[in-house]
Amino acid sequence: MTFNLVVYNIYTMSFIRKIKKGNSIYLAEVENQRIGGKVVQKHLRYVGKEVDSKPLLTGSVEKSSVDKVTIYGPLLVLDEIAKQVDLTGALGDYGDYLLSLAYAHCVAPDSLKGMSQWYQKTEISNLLDIPQITYKKLVEAIDSLDGMDGDKVQERIFSRLKDALTLCPSCYLYDITNIYFYGVCCPLAKKGQNAEGRNQPQIQIGLAITKEDGIPIFHKVFEGNIFDSKTLPDILLHFKQHDIKTACIVWDRGVSSKLNIREARGMGFDVLCGLALKTGLKKVVDNVLEEDIVSMKYRVRLRSATFFVKKQRHEVEGLRGHIAVCVNEKQRQTIRERRYDEIDCALKLLQEKKTIKAGLRKYIKGNKINHGALQSAERYDGVSVIFSTQNLRAEEMVKGYFKKDRLEKSFRCMKSFLEMDKVRFWLANRVRGHIFICYLAYLLLSVLEYRLKESGMSATDALETMESMYKVYLTDPKSKNKFVKTVTLSKKQEEILKKVNPLLLSKCSV
Repeated sequence: MTFNLVVYNIYTMSFIRKIKKGNSIYLAEVENQRIGGKVVQKHLRYVGKEVDSKPLLTGSVEKSSVDKVTIYGPLLVLDEIAKQVDLTGALGDYGDYLLSLAYAHCVAPDSLKGMSQWYQKTEISNLLDIPQITYKKLVEAIDSLDGMDGDKVQERIFSRLKDALTLCPSCYLYDITNIYFYGVCCPLAKKGQNAEGRNQPQIQIGLAITKEDGIPIFHKVFEGNIFDSKTLPDILLHFKQHDIKTACIVWDRGVSSKLNIREARGMGFDVLCGLALKTGLKKVVDNVLEEDIVSMKYRVRLRSATFFVKKQRHEVEGLRGHIAVCVNEKQRQTIRERRYDEIDCALKLLQEKKTIKAGLRKYIKGNKINHGALQSAERYDGVSVIFSTQNLRAEEMVKGYFKKDRLEKSFRCMKSFLEMDKVRFWLANRVRGHIFICYLAYLLLSVLEYRLKESGMSATDALETMESMYKVYLTDPKSKNKFVKTVTLSKKQEEILKKVNPLLLSKCSV
């Protein structure tokens, strides 16, 4: 294994002096002594020499004892990204502590109780201005967020992101997700609607990101009993606060309502959204489906799915626009097979005098299948409807709308990799603080991915690759010199550092 050498520390009662002999500069350990009322320097020993303005200490690496090994590579990358947008400056007096928590979420999510021990195994104290890490100090950092204007902070951060990354987004994605609470709950946690049909207290998190690059603009925490569509007016105001005046906003059908579409247009935004299949719209869809659109003429191929799409004019609350009726044959078959399996299972349970899911009762009459109800339910399997206030081509509507999958990936990242749903607090302000830390962590990952997009490497893969880059602290038994050695970069690690900032290579070679 190859290392790069760094001066670490000599004795506290002595210091290093440079001594020039010929064309060479030697490093000597000296100490001040008072002799006859005068202070003179006493030579103790030579400890190395200076080459190309870099100190090289004497001592045998092979015979040195290891004092400690610390995590360095992934933290160096995350810290550089934070510095590029001056995140510390945007986060107030506890900025470095808050960033340290965000780094920890990216590298090794853990409880605050175990953080202080984990920090001792890392280079965080050398990267950030953190003199002491304690549980109390970290909680104080989270509590400091309660005294800030979170909206203003996020506005400031995104403004710096646009400058640092030269972003000029014209389209934004918005969606909402929920996280569940167990046992004693905070005041924010309320029972409400969710896709899983779970009857547990929850809170909801709205997230807005740029469509092309997935860079987060802001997040918002809502109580758990607020309908998804009711969150949008607040979000539209947030867009205005970010000086976003003319843009297209994309959202899911769960967020859609006639009022939301009208309000967005009234504020100057274009809209690309899903529409719920309600009675009035079903008639429009039925007319489209009377024609067999599953043909090459209407085919739109995306990377992960194929749709058959027909576009036509449509009005929502007097607002003129266009709808695209989309059929996903693969999804249609999957939904039907799953429903058939559930009905088969329900019939067996009924024979055993056991209860079945309430939603399956309509498909069973007596002990037999109700084919009429089943056929009616299958009518709209795999069918979705997209509405646009702009006159886009059918392909543009489909690609633009289903690009919101990036948001779903963002939520998956925050819930799984960053463990956003593992809330270990019950006070409302600390729950919001926990979500804010996860938001910061996701922001760092999204910017890292933006820097790496030409390489095709994901942010999580990059951090894993950097894990094998660490620092080793050693002591030479003979000279007592102490060394810090950085593991030599692999080609992949070098590529990552170049993409983030080429100057990082020099930091790793000093």
